[in-house]
Amino acid sequence: MPILSILLIALGLAMDAFAVSITSGISIKNLKARHALLIGAAFGLFQAMMPLLGWWLGQWTTQWISTVDYWIAFGLLLFVGGHMIIQAMQPNDDEHPKNPLHLPTLLALAVATSIDAFAIGISLSMLRVSILTPVVIIGLVTFVLSFAGVYCGRLFGHLNEKKMEVAGGLVLIGLGTQMLLEHLIEHHEMFAGSQTVWFAFGLTLAAGLATGIGSLITLFARQTAKRRFSFFLGISTGLLLWTAFRQLMPIAIIDLGGLKTPTIAFFGGVLISALINRLVPDFGNPHKPHRIEELQPDPDFRRTGMPAALAIVAHSFPEGLAIFVAALHTPAPIAIGAAVALALHNIPEGIATALPMYHATGSRAKACGFSALTGLAEPLGALIAYTLFHRFMSGFALGALTAAAAGVMVFIALDGLLPAARVYGKYQHAICGVLTGMLAAAGLGML
Repeated sequence: MPILSILLIALGLAMDAFAVSITSGISIKNLKARHALLIGAAFGLFQAMMPLLGWWLGQWTTQWISTVDYWIAFGLLLFVGGHMIIQAMQPNDDEHPKNPLHLPTLLALAVATSIDAFAIGISLSMLRVSILTPVVIIGLVTFVLSFAGVYCGRLFGHLNEKKMEVAGGLVLIGLGTQMLLEHLIEHHEMFAGSQTVWFAFGLTLAAGLATGIGSLITLFARQTAKRRFSFFLGISTGLLLWTAFRQLMPIAIIDLGGLKTPTIAFFGGVLISALINRLVPDFGNPHKPHRIEELQPDPDFRRTGMPAALAIVAHSFPEGLAIFVAALHTPAPIAIGAAVALALHNIPEGIATALPMYHATGSRAKACGFSALTGLAEPLGALIAYTLFHRFMSGFALGALTAAAAGVMVFIALDGLLPAARVYGKYQHAICGVLTGMLAAAGLGML
C-alpha cells in the first residue's frame, strides 16, 4: 500500500483522538507540557496497538474468508468512516471529560478513541499489507495530533472538532471506495462482454436513486399528497406482484424442473426480507410510511434515529438483488417494469428514511442528503452478490435466485402497501393503483 494511503488512514483515524484532546485541553487547569505529552502518548500507543491486534486476527481468519476479503476490508472502512460521521453529528452527553489526567479516565478515553483502529487492522490484513509501517505511522500521527489538540483546545476552544471527525470519516470512506474500485478493475473480466450485466446494474441504480425523489419531496413539500402516494404505491404493488407470480416464478419452475425447489426458494426470499425488516427499528424503517407533516425536530429521537442508519442501508440490499436478478433472467420490458415498480416504492421510502436524520439534526437538507444516499445500497447489494456469485449465476443457481427474487418482490409489495393504506387512508386509490400496475405489467409481458 502506498505511504500516502497509509498516511491518510492515519489522519482519518486520529480525528477522534484529536477531538477528545481538544476537549481535554479545555478542561485541564494549569496546563503543562507533560500533560499534553501524557495524553498524546496514551492515545498514540493505543492507536498503534489496536490495528496490530486487528491485523493479527485478520491473519488468523484469512484462510476462511479469502474469497470475500476485499469486501470485508471495504465494509470495515465504510463502517468506521460512517460511524465517525454519525458520532460527530450526535450531541454530547458530557461536553468535557471530568479529569483526563486521571489514569482510569485517560485509559478509557484512549481505548474509546482507538476501537476504530482495530477494524482498520483487520482491513489491512485482508488487503495483505505489511503491518509494521502502518502501525508506526498511525501511532506517530495520533501522538502528534493529540499533543497539538491539547494546546489547540487550550488556545482556541472547540475549533470545530466535529468537522474534523466528519472529514476523517470521509477520508476513510473514500479510501475504502478507492481500494474496492481498484480490485474490481483488476478483475474486470467478470464484467467484460456482458451488456446484460451492465443493463441490470443500470436498472438497479436507477431504482435506488428514486429514493432521492422522496427526499426532495421532504425538502420542499410541507404536506403529504396522500391520494397520489396511495395510487403510485398501488401501481408499484401491482407491478411487483404480477412480475413475481406471472413472470419470475414460471421461469424458475422451468429452470428447476418442478415446483418444489422454486417454492422453497420463493419463501426463502420472503423469510430473508422479513428477517432484515425485523432488524430495522420501527422509527426509520423504510416500510413504515410517514407523512411529511411528521417531520418535526425532536431531540428525544437523536439517539434512536441515528443508529438506524446502518440497518436502513442493509434493508435495501435484497431489493437491489431482486431487480438485478430480474434484469439478468427476464426480457428487458419485464425487468424495466420491475425497476419502475421499485422506483415508485422508493419514493415514500425516501420520506421514511429522512425522518431519523431530521429528528437528529433538525435540518431538512441533511435529511434529504442522507435519504438519497441510502438508495445507493440497492446497486451496492447487487454488486456484492454478483462479484461473489457470478460464477454460479446460471442453471440451477440462477433459477433458485429468480424464485427468491420473486419472494423478495412479494414481501416488498405487501409490506409497503398495507401500512401505507393505513397511514394515508386512501384505500380506493391504492386498489385502483394495484389493478393499474397489474395491467401495465401484463402489457409489458406481451411486448
